Amino acid sequence: MQTALKGIYSLFKKASPPRKRTVRKSFGQSLVEVAIAFPVLIMLFTGVVEFGFILNFYLSLLDATRESARYWSNDDPFLADGVTDDDSFYYETAYDVQKILDPGIEDLTYQGRRIALDPTKDDVIVSVYGAEGGDTILWRDAGPYHLFPSPGDTNGHYPSAFTEAVIENARVTDAPNAGLLVVELHYNYHHVLNLPWMTAWIPNPLHLVAYTIMPIRSGEPE
Repeated sequence: MQTALKGIYSLFKKASPPRKRTVRKSFGQSLVEVAIAFPVLIMLFTGVVEFGFILNFYLSLLDATRESARYWSNDDPFLADGVTDDDSFYYETAYDVQKILDPGIEDLTYQGRRIALDPTKDDVIVSVYGAEGGDTILWRDAGPYHLFPSPGDTNGHYPSAFTEAVIENARVTDAPNAGLLVVELHYNYHHVLNLPWMTAWIPNPLHLVAYTIMPIRSGEPE
């Protein structure tokens, strides 16, 4: 009888789960894993930070070209005779880009952020095109205007990325006559963190190009 009761009791008794075997890593193994992963994490983190600086600089360059092009697109790049180009228009348009990036040029008390252009390496290029049918005219016969021209080189430090052919290919068929003001900015970005392992995959300096194309009424062929 006692044996039978024990058998019945064993049917309702909840079987206890098997005890798990705990596995503990040694402290030395953990240190080795951290030592291997830490440099990689540091490189990835610094890369993200440097890329953030690059993007911030590029947006500032783009804003400068956009602001200058928007303002000067309301002006006239020609003299009163309507034929001869007025270089003061081109200079003021290009200089505005430089002044927007570096307000300290004119305001000696300015204490904010400044992005200074290097006359020996950077450049601002201004062009005015007139598009009529399938033809495009570069109004300044001497070529695009360079704020920092290289001695003896009409292309300056960098040639313009825009030509008559580029403008024509970008226009749709049977598009109306149009005048276009193109403001380009070439800037050599120097690493802010300046870490040696960054140059393997991000050149230092890094050539950044920003540009804005704005309609200009006075540039339309008549």
